Amino acid sequence: MINYFKSLIKFDKVKIDPLKGTRQAILMFIPLIIGYLTGQLQIGLLMATGTLAHVYVFGGSARSKLRIVLYTTIGLSVAMVLGSLTVAQPLMFGMLLLIVTVVPYFIFSALNIPGPSSTFFIVAFSLPVNLPVAPEEALTRGLTMFAGGILATLVVIVNILISKETAEFIAVKNEYAMIKQLVKQFNDEQAFATTSIKAVNVFKNADNQFIAASLPKGKKSIRFQKLLILHNLAQGIHAELLELNAGNRRPIPTEIVEMATYISDMVMNKGKNNGLWRKEVNVSHVYQNLIDYIFRVDEIILANDEKIVHEIDIRIPIYGQHMYQNLTLDSIIFKNTLRYIVIMGIAIFVALMFHFDKGYWIPLSAHTVLVGRHTMHSLERAGARGIGTVLGVVGLSLILMSNPSIPVAIALLALTAGITEIFVGANYSFAVIFITIQVLLLNGLASQHLTLSVALPRVTDVMIGVIIGAIGLVILGRKTASSMLPSSIGEVVRAEAKIFHYLFSANSYDKKEEGKKEMLLLSVKLNNMSRVYDSANGEIFNHKISIQNYYPTIYALEEISFMLTRALNNNKRIHIDDAQMGEYLVVFENIAKHFDQNNYLFVKELSTLPQYVYIKEALMNIQHNCTHTNNA
Repeated sequence: MINYFKSLIKFDKVKIDPLKGTRQAILMFIPLIIGYLTGQLQIGLLMATGTLAHVYVFGGSARSKLRIVLYTTIGLSVAMVLGSLTVAQPLMFGMLLLIVTVVPYFIFSALNIPGPSSTFFIVAFSLPVNLPVAPEEALTRGLTMFAGGILATLVVIVNILISKETAEFIAVKNEYAMIKQLVKQFNDEQAFATTSIKAVNVFKNADNQFIAASLPKGKKSIRFQKLLILHNLAQGIHAELLELNAGNRRPIPTEIVEMATYISDMVMNKGKNNGLWRKEVNVSHVYQNLIDYIFRVDEIILANDEKIVHEIDIRIPIYGQHMYQNLTLDSIIFKNTLRYIVIMGIAIFVALMFHFDKGYWIPLSAHTVLVGRHTMHSLERAGARGIGTVLGVVGLSLILMSNPSIPVAIALLALTAGITEIFVGANYSFAVIFITIQVLLLNGLASQHLTLSVALPRVTDVMIGVIIGAIGLVILGRKTASSMLPSSIGEVVRAEAKIFHYLFSANSYDKKEEGKKEMLLLSVKLNNMSRVYDSANGEIFNHKISIQNYYPTIYALEEISFMLTRALNNNKRIHIDDAQMGEYLVVFENIAKHFDQNNYLFVKELSTLPQYVYIKEALMNIQHNCTHTNNA
């Protein structure tokens, strides 16, 4: 219980974002004050609500930021139109409200997009409750909100243009900082193993940045191509380090440490170091592949635009694949969405059945509970929502008792919107105080009733929504993920076995597009496995140690996936004979059946591969881990 209360007051200083908060405050203030001064406050209010599309823009490439803000703008505008058309028809209003909440929730979850999920879609859809009933104005309202979203888009574009570094460049810098650390720690086996775990996430993040930033073939800029080549070379260096680690090729020569440090510093300093590496390198042939990669980085950093002619093929964006592949009961995201539908359906039913005034606060509050990463995180949000709402209502009530003028209310609305965005990532409990004031003022300005009646009844609505969300989670979210975890691991093992056969079989399959398709499917399964593990680790009624025992296997499978990706891009990979292929496929299937059926696994020794020997080490590690945690 003490830890629970500590979580409510803990501030993550790294996630405080004053710049985003300032932008959002300005975006809210400008349309509202112009609307007030011109006697068109409702138009200003709708435009200000449209600028909430800016809230959904977090880190990422320029293209991904623009996609999110534009698609969110369209979604918020459609929500406003549908809400205006059905506000006088409770049954239709409730059904559409459920759709408006569920669709964004699934999309944001499937694509792993951070942020408020359906929160402001609910606000946009429900705002007509506070406006005059006028279905004939639905399209006009939607277009006005769209204009606000376009204003937010322009702000995002300006922010992209003035940014000193692109997200792709930052990702590549992080990769080479990690390479520098890995090489320096290579001779310390334990330190190297610990850093390698962090490296997987760094390379995965960089991969996602390049996928999000990808353009149609032939439209990639020279700068983008250079960064993409450096990204691929960083992965190659990491793969070679894993190979050398698997062969225990220690100590690594000091020349290689110096070279890796040199090229890493060049990348991080945008090539400001002096020229190519000039020192002679005389090391064992076992390090030759690593040396070749490092020299290639050195060459690419200093290459002029005319020399960047090598265009690396990048995987197409996998947004559609992620959503399609998650439309199955094997997906934790789909199961969570079904749970979300049930709980939100109950919240909407209660709000409409018992004729609560401004009853949409009930599903809105239930929703904020349900968007936690896992059950415990959601219950923390439930407490944060309850406490923050009470404090927000009390604070706003004190302000309303002084009968503030509309300009003061507008300034306060913009201020609270900004404070919310500054602190929402750092401490949700604190941010909820200002979210509550923000939405209450939005409703009060829309209904033109800035009185205590706007604020005080919302405490009851919020508490009902929080209780519905929390009880629903406890009943429906107790052991869903932990029961799915073994089978999700088994699916990843079989997917990797399939790709392993495709890549290394003596039958020599040459259709690279088929391999890329299988890698996309594997990436979806890996993402699902990671999400299931995270959810299982946060469930209330589980055996924490048993769940955490799965992590070494999950990490090893991610490493195997990384090596398979490297092999897919290597046209000179060495194939193996049927006997060795059978040996590896048997081990893959034994591991998969261990997780599917929870049976005992006998460790089977594997012969060494001619290439990518780390795959053997990873499979051996998984087998040993399975024997240590059998029946866990």
